[in-house]
Amino acid sequence: MRPRYRTGVSDARYRCSACGNLTRFEVTATRTTRSFHHYSLAGELEVEDQEVLAESIDEVQCRWCGHGRSIEEVRHSSPDEGDPALASTGAEGESTQT
Repeated sequence: MRPRYRTGVSDARYRCSACGNLTRFEVTATRTTRSFHHYSLAGELEVEDQEVLAESIDEVQCRWCGHGRSIEEVRHSSPDEGDPALASTGAEGESTQT
């Protein structure tokens, strides 16, 4: 009975500028969906198809430092461009900005 989102789900990537987190965020979202509910003869529900019609991101909080005041949305890059979220750090994680 798990939903299978087909279209419209946000794939935004976030970065916390306070602590540098790129991987762990609490995201609160509101979605409007249309789904096909299939009930077995025993009465058990299986959602076979679900389409996201609209989505809004209500809140994003950093899982590491616990607040949402410094969250930035990071633009997606192609594999050739590298990761823009990591552009200001060197291989050892030290800042390369002066």
